[in-house]
Amino acid sequence: MVNITKPVTKNIEQIKEILSQWTEVEEVEKYITRISNEIDGKTEFNMQFWIAKEDETVVGVVGLCNPLPKILSFAKTSNPGEIKILYLDTQMQGKGIGKLLVGYVEKEADKQGYSELLVRSAERYRDTAYGFYEKLGYLKTGIVEGGEEFKKMQVFGKVL
Repeated sequence: MVNITKPVTKNIEQIKEILSQWTEVEEVEKYITRISNEIDGKTEFNMQFWIAKEDETVVGVVGLCNPLPKILSFAKTSNPGEIKILYLDTQMQGKGIGKLLVGYVEKEADKQGYSELLVRSAERYRDTAYGFYEKLGYLKTGIVEGGEEFKKMQVFGKVL
C-alpha cells in the first residue's frame, strides 16, 4: 500500500536516488536543499513537498509552490499554484503512483486556496510527462523558454 506523507530527514537519500534517475546533479542538489529546508521549517515561494512511500521505501516525490512569474500569463484564474516537481522511481511507473501524487497535490492546492495548477515540463520528458498530464485533465497552455535547462518547456494547466 502506498502512503503519501511529508518528507523527513531520513528520507533524503531515497529522494535523492529518485531524482538522480531523472535529472542532473545540480538539479538534484537544488531540490534536496529545498526539501531539507522545508523539513527544517525554512520555505520560500510557499514551496512544499510530499513523498509517496510503499512500506518504508520512498517511491515518488511531488512539490507545490507559488508559480514562477514567467508562467503567470498562462493562468486562467487569479490564484494559480505550480506543481514544482513530480518524479517516481522508474521501477514504479505505470502503477498509479503518479496519479495518486497529483490527486493529492490537487487537493492540497485547493485547500490552500489555489484556483488552478500549472506545471512546466521539459521537452526531454515529452514521452513520459506530456501524455501523463493530459490524461489527468491538464491542457497545454503554452511554451516558455529558459529556466534551469535553458530549453523550451511545455506549460500545462488545470482549473481546480
